Amino acid sequence: MPPIMLGHVPLPSAPLYAAVAALALLALGALLRLPGTRRRQWLSGTLVAALIGARLVYIALHPEAYREAPFEAITLWQSGYHPLGALLGAVAWTLWCLRNLPVHQMRRATGALMVCSALWWGLNAWQPLAGDPPPSHLPSLTLKALDGTPTSIETLVSASPLIVVLWRSDCRACRRTLARLTDLNRDTATVVTVNEGQTLLQAARYLDARDASFPHDLRDPQQRLQAYFGMPELPLTLRLDAHGRLRDYQTGEIPTAHLMRWLSSTT
Repeated sequence: MPPIMLGHVPLPSAPLYAAVAALALLALGALLRLPGTRRRQWLSGTLVAALIGARLVYIALHPEAYREAPFEAITLWQSGYHPLGALLGAVAWTLWCLRNLPVHQMRRATGALMVCSALWWGLNAWQPLAGDPPPSHLPSLTLKALDGTPTSIETLVSASPLIVVLWRSDCRACRRTLARLTDLNRDTATVVTVNEGQTLLQAARYLDARDASFPHDLRDPQQRLQAYFGMPELPLTLRLDAHGRLRDYQTGEIPTAHLMRWLSSTT
């Protein structure tokens, strides 16, 4: 989904909308007639339970990815949360925390959870703050491979899924994304890497040092491709179908589960 642009800084929309829903829950919780100590315990515990529940359900739905990269289970700043898990975790905590209170108070607290869940779903569906989506196709642009061969990126679309990564060697998230692609891509997709704004020596030295060779390693010294898609943050990872249509994209570091889903997709 398109990121929210704060000036020239892209912000991921999902965490921001989740924060809005959390603030709404805090506001509604203040209106509930719960004992002060119990209310604070319920509100703080609900936020933690929702976070943990969303992560656990996502992990349960993508076991292969977390077997490949178990550490990512605790990298909470990365994407990888399921909204149903958040709701289940919050409801479970509510039933436990408020179990000794009258039934009508528990119903009010559960109703507040439902309202905030609907708000979160609505914000993600509506995307009121998101910027314009990127172009739906690759541009008519010829770049040079690391060996100097001119390559039209339009001609790279094939029957297999096409993954295009815009990167720089001085970008930590770029380096991790390339490493994941090296580990996971077993000829299931055509991968094109495009170095943005660096010299041939910088790009080639980095890839050679890490034995990270892909089917097509290109250079874009003038950063024309990055400007075309209008995404200031790198890496930018694109998934295109066999007709060259953009199906999905990710700015910033891409989690293993997300990447595995892209690599196994046939559309």
